[in-house]
Amino acid sequence: MIEKKLNENLTLTGYGATEEVGRSAFILEDGEHRVLLEAGIKLRPNELSLSPEGLIEKAPELDAVLLSHAHVDHSGYLPALWENGYYGKLYMTEPTLDITFVLWKDHLKIEGRRHWSYEGLERAYENTQTVKYHERVEIAPEIFATFYNSGHILGASMILIDWKGTKILYTGDINDQQTPLFDGFEMPDEEIDVLITESTNGIREIIPRHEVNKEFLAAVIETLERGKKVIIPCFAVGRSQEVLCVLTENIKDYPIYVDGMINKMIAITEKYLDEGWVDGPLIERLKKEKVNSPFKYSNVFPITPEFYDSTGEFRTFLGKAKEPLIIVTTSGMMMPSPLHTHLRFAAQDKGNMIAITGYQAEGTIGREVLDGKRTIQVSGWNRKSTFDLKINAKVQRFGFSGHVSSQGLKDLISTIKPKKIIMIHGDPQNQADLKDKLTNGVLPVVAQRNIPIKLQ
Repeated sequence: MIEKKLNENLTLTGYGATEEVGRSAFILEDGEHRVLLEAGIKLRPNELSLSPEGLIEKAPELDAVLLSHAHVDHSGYLPALWENGYYGKLYMTEPTLDITFVLWKDHLKIEGRRHWSYEGLERAYENTQTVKYHERVEIAPEIFATFYNSGHILGASMILIDWKGTKILYTGDINDQQTPLFDGFEMPDEEIDVLITESTNGIREIIPRHEVNKEFLAAVIETLERGKKVIIPCFAVGRSQEVLCVLTENIKDYPIYVDGMINKMIAITEKYLDEGWVDGPLIERLKKEKVNSPFKYSNVFPITPEFYDSTGEFRTFLGKAKEPLIIVTTSGMMMPSPLHTHLRFAAQDKGNMIAITGYQAEGTIGREVLDGKRTIQVSGWNRKSTFDLKINAKVQRFGFSGHVSSQGLKDLISTIKPKKIIMIHGDPQNQADLKDKLTNGVLPVVAQRNIPIKLQ
């Protein structure tokens, strides 16, 4: 048997998300062709976002661009490519395009034309080719891409790239836990030459999702039964849909209010509630309950202008209400958002609960609260001023995670048997810990920004 040799000229260069989480951007090239994986931004609390370093100069040289999923740390910089000399195609799944388009428009409202303009957004949208899972598409001569369900958020993908016979698996963000929408990431059924993998969680222990759901539900129900309120700051994309699926399946007798961009993401999710995009357990639940959506029940109320003339006044009404209720709202890291209005009324009652369901980045209000701070600055009624708010409510963190565990990575590696492993999308300590654990006879390489890695 003749051992296959990898393409000796093939390299990977990272322009972000190498020894950090944020602004993912990686170029695969072999001297003839260049393919970009992602182009995201790095959000920073109270500061302007960061773009990938040195990427924009490469835009005219690209043959194709691939996007694994919609989160802005992977997608937020893409429109800039078309404003700087790129004329090719962008490939992603259809749900990813729907979500990304909303996030792009939202980013323009926040930072304006700093990275790109609405014209760039339109050109990126018009030049996107959507694909289904398992669909093999030629993105450049003799270079093919196939998308697999990554279990991260709706439409998220691992991308298998067949580069003239060299097989490269780019994980994007993957999750090995069973969530209400997914059964974990899908395993490609073939050997891989190069694995480019996220390392977000390092070797941090990931609590099985069914245990997290059980703990979360018990705390929510206990609070409601005492006649109190539950405030759930939540990421609009992904986590809010998971949390709501858990709540609506188990809580029918208390009102659940849904606020912020979460409602737009629910509308997108409802377009794709079929076996092509979500996994069996949710489909079976919908059939059993004879409903079309896990988000539409008689006790679920979207807080949108469609239903209320003044959403601000309705938030005030909820704040003054004495009945027990649940509010699921942005922002997931407790930054200025509809959440601040709800906190003004709910945070000072020690009987209420603030349920933290996601990662809280350094410098965010959510991180301060998680670390024990109990007097925080919230936005005023006109959102142009701030004032101090004391938190007396119970703050409880629940161990939800949208990223793969170290055991999940070990299982992936043992199945696909890569000849080379490149770690990205993680802080240096997590990557160092994983290098010690993920042996498989191949010592993982950690990508460094703007330094090409040979893939042979």
